[in-house]
Amino acid sequence: MTHPSKSPASDADEARFLQQLARGLHVYGLPSHRLEEALHGMAHSLRFDAQFLVTPTAVICSFGNETRLMRVDQGETHLERLTELDQIMTEVRAGQLTARSAADRVESITTQPERYGTAPTLLAFAVASGSAALFFGGGWRESVSAAAIGLLIGGLTMVGGLSRRVARLLPTLSGFVAAMVAHGLATQFDPMFPFLSTLAGLILLIPGLSLTIAMSELAHHHLVSGTARLMGALITFLQLGFGTAVGWKLAPSLLGTIADRAPAPLPEWTPWATLPVAALSFVVLFRAHPRDYVAILLGSTAAYAGSRFGSQHLGPEVGKALGAWLLGCTSTVLAKVRRRPSATALVPGLLLLVPGTLGIRSLQALFSKDVPLGIETGFTMALIAISLVTGLFLANVTLRPRQF
Repeated sequence: MTHPSKSPASDADEARFLQQLARGLHVYGLPSHRLEEALHGMAHSLRFDAQFLVTPTAVICSFGNETRLMRVDQGETHLERLTELDQIMTEVRAGQLTARSAADRVESITTQPERYGTAPTLLAFAVASGSAALFFGGGWRESVSAAAIGLLIGGLTMVGGLSRRVARLLPTLSGFVAAMVAHGLATQFDPMFPFLSTLAGLILLIPGLSLTIAMSELAHHHLVSGTARLMGALITFLQLGFGTAVGWKLAPSLLGTIADRAPAPLPEWTPWATLPVAALSFVVLFRAHPRDYVAILLGSTAAYAGSRFGSQHLGPEVGKALGAWLLGCTSTVLAKVRRRPSATALVPGLLLLVPGTLGIRSLQALFSKDVPLGIETGFTMALIAISLVTGLFLANVTLRPRQF
């Protein structure tokens, strides 16, 4: 029930604040189950009667006898604005900010100019893709090729952001471009493994993170949101797979055939030396504040170290769970020490763990009519996604997590 000492105007301010907060947290990348927890906790702190239901495309808010429906498209993860929203919530809970002032501040966040422009974002796409090629075991040729593909994909992504029609074709078009460019570069850089460069170049479009979040929502019994997000990830996988399959089919006849060669990997220390550079690209791609670089680097290092050690000694499935557990614990400690959301270190670190590339490998096998391999690879992808969620659950048991 609404607190008896409140006026109708106060109730209206609190409803407006909660509605603005729900929209902001949704657009800037908070998963549905975490978003509902945050909103219910905020309503409880305000002693305000409110209920919320969140899906990937809508938020339903019930304030007493009034119900409001917001159609909200899932935006890109924006760690800096999530941090700002977290600070507003902290001040409201402490009584330092009224609901009306908090609502005004939340609304003003959406009008702030972006910190990173076109050039830094394109460079971050290239660096992330080139780094991914090294993490996948490629050599310098694969890394350079992946960086070139990542640069092109970044440009296509920005163009897609300007038009809904182009955005719908973005995964298919990106897969085609990546396959064609990788094959074309392989004719010039010999020996080179173009398949690895294709996967690394597409790493930021492969919905491995969405798949992991969907599995997490399902594990939290948030069935509507988890199922919707899972199907969305599946459609994106199919679009990417179709585009790359067409590219691989046409490339030999248009650009010439190439020998099927394995990559020549660099020394084992190379991925470790790449982590600081990759973390810098994550700051830009996930729109974090520059002061969050160290936290992102520590989270990414924990994820990679745990995954690599576990995979070498216990197998890839257990290894990913170990990496997720270490990442979850690291992000929780950093969140409590820095008094910032755990997502700052958690989300970029997950990019090094998510099994999205296995989805493309599975589709490639299916398109090549190697059905047993395709099914096996797809099952492995699902198993690794579950292992990541299990690792994160264990981290929450090991250390009491911060709000988000």
